[in-house]
Amino acid sequence: MNIQLEKHDDLNLTVIISLGKEDYQEKVEKEVKRIQKSANIKGFRPGKAPLGMVQKLYGKGILAEEIQNMASDKMNQYIQDEKLDILGYPIASTKVESEIDIENSENFKFAFDLGLAPQFELNISSKDSLEQFDIQVSEKEVTEDINYSRKRHGKMFDVETAEDEDIIYAGVTELNDAGEVLEGGVSDKSISFVASMIEDKKAKKAVLGKKVGDELVCSIKTLLNNNETVISNTLGIAKEGVADLSDSFKLVITEIKRRTDAELNEEYYREVFGEQEIPASEEEYRAKIQTNLENYYKNEAELWLDHQIGHLLMEKHNIALPDEFLKRWLITTKENEYNFDNIDEKYAEEKSALQRRLVIDKIAASQSLQSTEQDIREEARIYFHGLYRQYGLNIPMNDAFLDESINKRLAEREFVMQMADRVIYRKAYDAVKGIVSLKSKKISVEDYFKHVNAHKTEHGE
Repeated sequence: MNIQLEKHDDLNLTVIISLGKEDYQEKVEKEVKRIQKSANIKGFRPGKAPLGMVQKLYGKGILAEEIQNMASDKMNQYIQDEKLDILGYPIASTKVESEIDIENSENFKFAFDLGLAPQFELNISSKDSLEQFDIQVSEKEVTEDINYSRKRHGKMFDVETAEDEDIIYAGVTELNDAGEVLEGGVSDKSISFVASMIEDKKAKKAVLGKKVGDELVCSIKTLLNNNETVISNTLGIAKEGVADLSDSFKLVITEIKRRTDAELNEEYYREVFGEQEIPASEEEYRAKIQTNLENYYKNEAELWLDHQIGHLLMEKHNIALPDEFLKRWLITTKENEYNFDNIDEKYAEEKSALQRRLVIDKIAASQSLQSTEQDIREEARIYFHGLYRQYGLNIPMNDAFLDESINKRLAEREFVMQMADRVIYRKAYDAVKGIVSLKSKKISVEDYFKHVNAHKTEHGE
């Protein structure tokens, strides 16, 4: 056996493994004898066929499998012995041709291409400065939050005449150019909308002041702000059919409902706070909302700081990768997701994620960061708590139901690895916060979102 290395550049190399008969013959013969003991060949009792016949029938297949396994094993062993820091896994070379002629040769050559992880140094220090926002919650934000909550918990009642914030229910029927019911079109479909949400001023004016039973002709597309998804869902039709809808629909108002703001009383407080201690007065209620908002925006500021750190790490570490190798590796190993037609488009996201991963691993190594069993469990708790909140379930962090979900998923190796990765990312970002200079900056809620939106526009996020 002979192993050769061809280095093409700092990130790409080919390993060539040459096998002679003396390398594989013993294993092949042993496997042929093993199969002979149980081979069921016509004309012979099971296990009694001559060795030569078994060799003739199965020898080539056994040889092909044995040399493939041997080459793979030697390749993996070589990576360990030489301490090669590779990306992905070795794949059949396109730079050096393999020689595997089972029928006509006893000598074989396997060539594997490898992509190497780039060597780089961390390039962050106290000279790097990031803003840590201290988002100021004003009385305006408190009032707006309370008003929204009062509307959400308010009662609905029927009214006769439509106003700006009323929910209007109507039946709509598609018309043809002559103003008659369109044959095969949308017919007597029930919809609902809020006048204040209509962007077209003329369409909004046509709806305001209408009463139950009133009819009007309008464009359903204009009424629903030309939002293809909303129109499709509202009318129950495929998105592809939205463009073919008529510009004229008859709309008959069937119901108008108005929501009153909830009264600030004990019943409302119990609805809002549930099992928590309810406020004894409006002043105490406002103080609770103030605290809740401050905690929310404190977390928001931390998430934004993490976002800035992500940008900083990428900007300060322009890491080159073996791009062509990685593209081929993705196509080879994830053929259901990547192919030659989409790889260039999809690779950019993969590349960015891998570069970030390499920097995080470098930080973790420099700071000796680890994810303990307790870390993983706590990360899983944070994960499930956030997941259930997305579904409107405000489950306490120490709830038994949360523990049940955590215990079930921690039995899955893939989930454990996912949580371990999250732990390392979190610890690495915290480590960066201790390295760079953080400058506290007070900012209003309004200016904070202006800043965030400008950043996202600039970076196409």
